[in-house]
Amino acid sequence: MVAPKRNSERRSERLLTELLVTQGWNLSGPPRGDLLLQHEYRHVPALAEILRFASKSGAHFGVPEAILVDRQSLEPLLIVEAKAEPADIDIAVHEVTEIYARPCIRSGFNPLAIALAGTSEESFALRVYKWTGTSWKPVTYDGEPIGWIPNRQELDKIRARRGETEIRPSVPPPDVLANRADEINRLLREANINDTLRPGVVGAIMLALWGSKGDIRRSEKHILEDINRACEQAFWQANKRDLSKSLHVDEANQKLAVKARRIVTILELLNVTVLTAEHDYLGQLYETFFRYTGGNTIGQYFTPRHVAAMMAELCQVGSADIVLDPACGTGGFLVAAMDRIQRSGRLSRAQTIQRVQRQLIGFEAEPITAALAVANMIVRGDGSTSVHRGDCFTDPNYPKEAATVALMNPPFPHEATDVPPERFVEQALVGLQVRGQLAVILPTSALVKSSTGPWREKILARHSLMAVCQLPDELFQPYASSTTSIVVLEKGVPHSPRRKTCFVRMQYDGFTLKKGIRVPRGDGKNQIAQAVRAIINREETPGFSGLAGVGGAAEWGVGKYIPSAPASEDEIQDGADVLIRRLASFYVRYAREVVRQREAIDRCDLELVAYRELVSGARQKNAESLPAEPGTIGGLFDIYYGMKELHSRDGIPPGDALVISPTEEYNGCYGWLDFNPISRPPFVTVAQTGSIGEAFVQTEPCAVNDDCLVLLPKQRQKVSLARLVIAAATLHSERWRFTYGRKLTPQRICEFQLPNSVSLEKKVSQQLRRIAPAIGAALVAFGGEERPWY
Repeated sequence: MVAPKRNSERRSERLLTELLVTQGWNLSGPPRGDLLLQHEYRHVPALAEILRFASKSGAHFGVPEAILVDRQSLEPLLIVEAKAEPADIDIAVHEVTEIYARPCIRSGFNPLAIALAGTSEESFALRVYKWTGTSWKPVTYDGEPIGWIPNRQELDKIRARRGETEIRPSVPPPDVLANRADEINRLLREANINDTLRPGVVGAIMLALWGSKGDIRRSEKHILEDINRACEQAFWQANKRDLSKSLHVDEANQKLAVKARRIVTILELLNVTVLTAEHDYLGQLYETFFRYTGGNTIGQYFTPRHVAAMMAELCQVGSADIVLDPACGTGGFLVAAMDRIQRSGRLSRAQTIQRVQRQLIGFEAEPITAALAVANMIVRGDGSTSVHRGDCFTDPNYPKEAATVALMNPPFPHEATDVPPERFVEQALVGLQVRGQLAVILPTSALVKSSTGPWREKILARHSLMAVCQLPDELFQPYASSTTSIVVLEKGVPHSPRRKTCFVRMQYDGFTLKKGIRVPRGDGKNQIAQAVRAIINREETPGFSGLAGVGGAAEWGVGKYIPSAPASEDEIQDGADVLIRRLASFYVRYAREVVRQREAIDRCDLELVAYRELVSGARQKNAESLPAEPGTIGGLFDIYYGMKELHSRDGIPPGDALVISPTEEYNGCYGWLDFNPISRPPFVTVAQTGSIGEAFVQTEPCAVNDDCLVLLPKQRQKVSLARLVIAAATLHSERWRFTYGRKLTPQRICEFQLPNSVSLEKKVSQQLRRIAPAIGAALVAFGGEERPWY
């Protein structure tokens, strides 16, 4: 019988759980997780054999508090021994190193040994030891023993360096930060802290903890006072007294005094007190908290750090550059510039700080955000003196023709009265020297809309467009869904149409959206280095990058200029799979309505006509005038617009006629209306609005509204259903070229190349045949016939 755990053991286990979760360890057992608690290791034969006599008496199985293992090989990675009292840390060290970890070393494994003593997050001792080949040595950071359990990334690095015991802390995984943000947000909400003030409160606590190295009294009477004192002192030391009151906590808020104790504990678990200049924690954590603050109402979507670093790389920021950010937010671009200045000049941290105090210039009008930017620079060694709280348009200190590089992500306008991003671009150029470079993130609408054409023409009359790089669609989610691009301009050199601009489409940045959080991709896809190389070396790769002349008010959207690359057979096959499933879902969902429409056609209640009979002579000529090269969309189809009569369903009652619109559900089915006539299938429809670029094969008679294009196989051409599916999948693969600002038109799709693969057409035909029985069964269930789809 297993003896029940004492309360102290339970508290110690809860503390260990908190420490492990904070570092991203999965507390499930292998193969799903990493953790074996106490006797659980006996189910692993190799570990059971190693620890058979590894007890304090040496007479029976040893029972360490926990073993963290590799999920696949079950190799021991961390051995943990815990004690209830902090004073017993030396006992825990001896037992974990000599009794439990040393047998693993003798067996050829190389785990770290963790000694934990205490039951409270506020009062515990933790030591981490590594076997160097001759003895156990404490794992250190800046020469001091670390006080956290290494995550898997840190663990792999320290174990790989034989004999070395120095480690550098890494940022916890995004999901860990998000979970901590959830908890802190809840605590602040319970303390009645307004949404927009929460980032400032968290920033104040973080800076205070970092500046004081955790020397803050935890009592409700003193904790808020100590936070403000430590925070102000950090600003004073950075010669930023004007901002010292911008980050503070309300000392009269008794609810916050109660909750602050737990917030401090959470931030300490995230290693805030030990951070050095290499960590942009404030920026990263602030972005995590930002999703809860309501800050998106002012359009402030802060740039992910890896994208800021990419933009510094694009401009080749060097040790001699003066870098300007006219709307610096929490300072991400300044941090990226600082890092590249240090790397390119191979400078020490002290040398870097001396440089950036003179060479980094940031402006931020919002006081709390400006204070967070200064705090961000403070924790990186204090290069904060050139960060100004001020409006770049009105501040008398704003530089003119001083910087060699400008990096910026201007606020996206939220109200009609907000400053448009184009004005920020112009102001950034004011601050640049002639031939200085600007890399700026802009919404796609500014690059493609006709209303911004005069602005683009004005820019090109004075400056050169060097490059445009479209960023992944989900980059700013969950904060914003705007499609964006990096635009690189060279100041003071009028753009010649003969000068080729590099256009790049970057689909993958190493992250993906999962449950509202952007986390590292499991497949490792990351095109940042490829995009930087293409722009700097002016490389042309169909489907990824292109070189083209731009002039006047022409659009800058990359979709126009990157040459089409024939989609791979696998890509088209994947697209065909999606289309066929959506076709099947349409028949299953609407089998009754399909049967009813067929019966109405048989009764002549619905008139069935060829779509060409509904098209005017002028529209026929327009279709005939499109390029029609063999092997292209234009070579296989005549392309028409949908029916203006169906622009809106207002005034059209429900009925038996299938209507297609720009939706991606159920094969584009909009509904069933009382409408005549309807068109004879088969043909392809493509959405121009809504789900732009979604294409479907229509196999039932239908009417198509004018937000779609209709692609009819050219007369005297016999086109198989599989071939139509392949054409729709091809259009689907090119939909990235179109946005609400850059419309999908017949002229823009007619030159897309179609794959010419007999094997692919055969595979798609087989898939269609496989779903036919299910579709037939659905129709029969409602009294229909298993007649061919068209």
